[in-house]
Amino acid sequence: MSTSDTVTEVKTKVFRVEQFRDPVLPAERRAELEAAEAEPLDMTVEAVLADAQAQTGLSDFGAGDFTERLGLLLEEVGGNPNLWRFAKANFRAACVKQVANRLKNKAYLDAHPEVDREVIDRPIIIVGLPRSGTTHLENLIAADRRLRHLPVYLGSEAVLAPGEAPGPDGVDPRWLRSSAHWDRMKQNAIMAAMHEHSPDHACGENELQMPDFTTYQWEWMAEVPRWRDHLLGHDQTPHYAYGKRMLKAIAHQFPSDRRWILKGNQHSEQIPALVANYPDAYVVQIHRDPLALLQSVLTMRGLSVLAHQKQPDIQEHVAYWVDRIERMLRAYLRDMDTVPQGQRLDILFGDVIADDVGTAQKVLEFAGLPSSEDSIADMREYMDSHPRGKDGRVVYDLAGDFNLDIPALRERFAFYLDRFPVRVEVKV
Repeated sequence: MSTSDTVTEVKTKVFRVEQFRDPVLPAERRAELEAAEAEPLDMTVEAVLADAQAQTGLSDFGAGDFTERLGLLLEEVGGNPNLWRFAKANFRAACVKQVANRLKNKAYLDAHPEVDREVIDRPIIIVGLPRSGTTHLENLIAADRRLRHLPVYLGSEAVLAPGEAPGPDGVDPRWLRSSAHWDRMKQNAIMAAMHEHSPDHACGENELQMPDFTTYQWEWMAEVPRWRDHLLGHDQTPHYAYGKRMLKAIAHQFPSDRRWILKGNQHSEQIPALVANYPDAYVVQIHRDPLALLQSVLTMRGLSVLAHQKQPDIQEHVAYWVDRIERMLRAYLRDMDTVPQGQRLDILFGDVIADDVGTAQKVLEFAGLPSSEDSIADMREYMDSHPRGKDGRVVYDLAGDFNLDIPALRERFAFYLDRFPVRVEVKV
């Protein structure tokens, strides 16, 4: 892994991940990981539920169907002989956290039945595949003072535990926990450059489905193809309803008349479930060169493969995510017309890059919010505080790093490229 400095309007670090071609773990690190392999690790559903109960002091999980999905995840990760124990332990901890969130969610909803009277009125929902610019566009639009967004710290924990409250300084303990998590993430400079996850940053509302163990967010945490098949084999409408109910719980905690700006990458393949739960939403889909998406996805998710697998299987990783991106694009083309007439806007990533503020203003006008000097000033201020490349940028080599045939990939994704005139970003 190498870094260098270039000088533009801001001093930008340039990162290049080189290990995909020949992944080698330093002998000292391998010995350390091997020494920990014999330590016991209970990956059963019962143990995870018990830990979450002990952590929260709560016992009511609500509907119990989630345990089947949780069990599939734990079985698939726990039974993977190519994963280091520390990776399994981290995944287990994430499961405990989300079960704990589920317990806290149920307690809050039981204590506040009025949550169901909250109205999520005409939200603007950014849809697009991972690494297509959805996060940037969402955060840019969220800068408009007329809108509200879902910050990372509330996406991570929708409600406080019973009896928990802000400290004497008024700071929400969820914010503090999220800030500490971001500090740990930032220790990996490449991850910080690829995806900001600071507490107040806007995040996807699919995070709110994690305690229901349904969102594709889990696929970013481990290799779980059997769980993915279960996800895609079941109607996600009720699980989207779970996420929306938790969004209402957040609105209940922080009352506001402002409309929501939201986003979710999973929405691309779940348009019917999205529309069923948000029938008055304004849906904005960003379209980008699929090969540009892939090189970013393969690198970002691939960092975990390098760190977590005993013998990193890069080709299996590549095959999975090429297939995954294709499935999501085909699903969007199949279902996009189920969005009510006049409520869908398709935009190009190239237009966002060429004029992000102008494109954001176009989105607002589409959703019935007139462009204004205040709105433009809000967005300019956001851009001034978030210059491109402030945390660095990553240089990619799709063919060299991942042994992919670029012309063959172009042909594979012709069904999408023929439909949307995206700018070709990856060349032979």
